[in-house]
Amino acid sequence: MTRLFVVTGAPGAGKSTVVPELVRLNPGNLVVMDMDELLDHEGRLLGISIASQTAAPVWPAYNALWLRITELIRRSGIPVLLLTPGLPSELPEGRWLHLDCPDILRRKRLAKRGWPDDRIEDAVADAAEIRMHVPRSVLSNASPERCARSILEWIRGERFGKPLTLWNRLRG
Repeated sequence: MTRLFVVTGAPGAGKSTVVPELVRLNPGNLVVMDMDELLDHEGRLLGISIASQTAAPVWPAYNALWLRITELIRRSGIPVLLLTPGLPSELPEGRWLHLDCPDILRRKRLAKRGWPDDRIEDAVADAAEIRMHVPRSVLSNASPERCARSILEWIRGERFGKPLTLWNRLRG
């Protein structure tokens, strides 16, 4: 089956911000999806706030739903890029890249969204955990276009056997 590419990042990393640039710069042979695109405007899926701890029992089903969606697309021969806050253990398929930013920038971005301090610190802790599990990363403190170019370059390298180098990552 065609490959699944996964870009993970804790809240505030810039995943949703980079999606329009990924779509714009995409040569048309890659489906780009953000896990948040199934949520309503209040962050709920089927009436449940996916960010709350009470939704924890729903997360495995939500991840399984996304894997199924990507399988349906990939069986046609089109690769998929899925952006998620998840870990490889939660979505055990695909090639993984980490969209990251300095914690000070993450705190600023989330504070601008009106997040309370305790949720911001949870996001910083999530970022630290993701760094341990997905060490290959692209920094999102550049423009969304540069981040998108770096991600697409990584995908091209993964598809055609060229590893992402530090030079290619910064060049974006």
